[in-house]
Amino acid sequence: MLARLARWLRLLGADTLYDPALGGAAMLARARAEGRVMLTRDKRLRTAPDVLYLESNDFRGQLREVMRRYPFDRSKAGLSRCSRCNCMLVEVGREAVVRRVPAFVYASNERFAECLECGRIYWGASHVERMKREMERIGL
Repeated sequence: MLARLARWLRLLGADTLYDPALGGAAMLARARAEGRVMLTRDKRLRTAPDVLYLESNDFRGQLREVMRRYPFDRSKAGLSRCSRCNCMLVEVGREAVVRRVPAFVYASNERFAECLECGRIYWGASHVERMKREMERIGL
């Protein structure tokens, strides 16, 4: 239900768990065990003190709600986590990715980062600028 929000929070640098295999009660138990706040649209969970019930159906509105309640410095943490699995990214040398990224990407970028958990490679490209524009559009 909140997969897109989870991905955006990770891109902004927030340590964000998302597991669609877990039901609401199981996710809440995990969040409590790990000292996390649970974000949800499940009305049955909205009265729990460690839950942020999100009113908005739209990820932009949800992102605004989260940032109002739990602000953090996106400029320091942004683009530091894997958007897929949440692990911290590690900068890697160009030679480590030469055969793992398209040739035009390799030729046009000097810096790369890798998720050591899932192996995904990241680089600065036009999507970073689009993300910044989207954050401005959202008002963050």
